Amino acid sequence: MRSHALFYLEHRLLFAAVAMRDNPAMSLDRRRSRGCAVALASLLACGDAGGGVTEAATTSGPGTTDDSPGSTAAPPPTGTSTEPGATATTTTADPPPTTGTITTADPPPGTTTKPDPTGDPSGCVPVSPTASAVCVENTQLLVGRREGGTLMSATPYRIKGVGWSPTGIGETNTQGYANYYIQYGSDAAHIEALNANTVKTYDPFAQTAEGLALLDDLHSRGIMVAMTVIAWHGDAGPKNYLAAVNYFKDHPAILMWLVGNEFNYNNLYGAADLDAATAIVNQAIADIHAADPDHPVAVGHGEVPSPERYAAIPDADIWALNLYPALDLDSRFEAWPALSDKPMFVSEYGADAFDNNDGEEDEAAQAEATEILTLQIADHYSADDPAEPGLGGTIFVLTDEWWKADGSADAQDDGGFPGAIHDDGFANEEWWGLLDIERNPRAAFTALQTIYAP
Repeated sequence: MRSHALFYLEHRLLFAAVAMRDNPAMSLDRRRSRGCAVALASLLACGDAGGGVTEAATTSGPGTTDDSPGSTAAPPPTGTSTEPGATATTTTADPPPTTGTITTADPPPGTTTKPDPTGDPSGCVPVSPTASAVCVENTQLLVGRREGGTLMSATPYRIKGVGWSPTGIGETNTQGYANYYIQYGSDAAHIEALNANTVKTYDPFAQTAEGLALLDDLHSRGIMVAMTVIAWHGDAGPKNYLAAVNYFKDHPAILMWLVGNEFNYNNLYGAADLDAATAIVNQAIADIHAADPDHPVAVGHGEVPSPERYAAIPDADIWALNLYPALDLDSRFEAWPALSDKPMFVSEYGADAFDNNDGEEDEAAQAEATEILTLQIADHYSADDPAEPGLGGTIFVLTDEWWKADGSADAQDDGGFPGAIHDDGFANEEWWGLLDIERNPRAAFTALQTIYAP
């Protein structure tokens, strides 16, 4: 049986291989290789052999897990086995009730197909009698929240968001985040205090009454959820993503479904190659569209894709791009319209709070990057100008995690790797939180809170 540790090592080597491909001048020791050159060459041959992404201008992002920027070493999601060919399972309870704790109104007209808004927000009506209204209309995302059983009019939506991947001191992400979301449900108060209206997850919530209650709490705080339902290729065979979609799709807090997290960097953590991972992504998108007519499906990609890779995923409604180009997001927004007329949002961005040169915490640099990059995102809101492609962004990340770099999960380490990260050019993996691991706010939290304020 392949251990979690070996799974982690294999994909750290894959990250090093991608770094070698995109940064040929970088010395081997600076690519964070833990293996030999032969292993790296073998992994590189299995990656995106020239057919993939427009990444020459940047490095991969700063993480090595399914939730961290530039992730390459994700452990499988909750309740799954890492043994090749094993049948994955998910934590589930009885199917949710048709209404649960959600106050409903009479079903809207039409119960089998969702109307096309065709430029008219009033045409954005969900089939589900309990879901909020969410529609993609050209470059805009139209959202009408369901409040107390009443469906609000759909209006252009600005994603003012944050990524959420909670673990505590001594805890590791060996089984995904599904149950950690329940354990750290009190983080919802911090997300609300941030003035965020959207949270991006890296797994679905546990499919239990507690998972529904967490959505209830987020919805009561004005927060909608962009829920990742498949990040690991092992969930494709049993289609665990459909179990999550069917369990949560009628809840008014759901904004969209995410398929993959920068999957072009990690091949869904173990698919044979990028083409195989792309096939899984396309199948998941098709399955989710068939199961849920009320919510768009976004594909999670690292950097702006090449025209070939973009064309290979024709049915994604939205592109969710993890972008780490130092302090320049403007160039990505300016490049997007030449590639696509679909909307995109920045699904990861930001900087860590550690100065690798001085060996000490640097809240000011993280806050500076947060302010500059978030204001660039706001300059390209399609909600304000339909000629712009951007829906908004979900900054990486709400809280620190201490298990990512080499060392003990009981202590905060300064490990990481070189990257286009403000302002030291290094990604310190355990220092990305707007809050530290004990939920104390950093200067970046206050900076983003001010920008997100109504």
